Amino acid sequence: MLTTSIQKSLIISLHDAHPGSQAQIAEQVAFLAAYGITCSSILIVPEFHHSGLISENKEFCDAASDWQAKGHELVLHGYFHDRQESPPEKLSTVFWTRLYTNREAEFLDLPRETAQLRLERGRALFKSQGWRGRGFVAPAWLMAGGLTNLLAEMGFAYTTRVGEIIPLLPGLNQLKTSRSLCYSTRAGWRRFASGIWNKYLYGRLRDTDLIRLSLHPRDLEFPLMRRQIDQILRASLKRGFQPTTYGDYVAR
Repeated sequence: MLTTSIQKSLIISLHDAHPGSQAQIAEQVAFLAAYGITCSSILIVPEFHHSGLISENKEFCDAASDWQAKGHELVLHGYFHDRQESPPEKLSTVFWTRLYTNREAEFLDLPRETAQLRLERGRALFKSQGWRGRGFVAPAWLMAGGLTNLLAEMGFAYTTRVGEIIPLLPGLNQLKTSRSLCYSTRAGWRRFASGIWNKYLYGRLRDTDLIRLSLHPRDLEFPLMRRQIDQILRASLKRGFQPTTYGDYVAR
């Protein structure tokens, strides 16, 4: 009787890449390379907090192109990554906009026309730089209802939520439920809680076939968090998890 082994995948995403975080993302890329991990999904914000187009910063664009050439995937990550020019906040959205995020849930409640315009601008920027950009990930994974349909109509291959990977095109893998490990660095209590939660969550995920680890620019600055990330990577590789990107994962 023939048996087939289930491939175990490790997807590491590096969030909020823009000129202001270039050095931190580069450090994370080097940090991963020390474990032999040479592929990740790097989430790029075209105009981070309305600070200007990244295409005007040649050093950053050259670095991003180099990351792609070396096997990393570049992913469109919102457009502004902030709440400027967003609909007025409602009581039902305050938790997501001010507590869960620090006014960064850009795509939480955007009208379809506004969302489409920003997506088109982001894709045009990617195309101008020769970046493939198969996927889209909303800031904080928060999306308005119907955005996945719009993404599919526009030809994006996938999107993700904190607990799901969502293929959008025919012939790709089916929706995959998997909670991402993720840290919050805004306050000491958030860092402490993140460590406790991720230790618990990893204990549940290590016996599955997929581990997602989402890193933000400041995550490696804190010794306790850096140590736990090191432990997660070492344990995952030892257990046979193979590094891949979101794009390659959904295309299997």
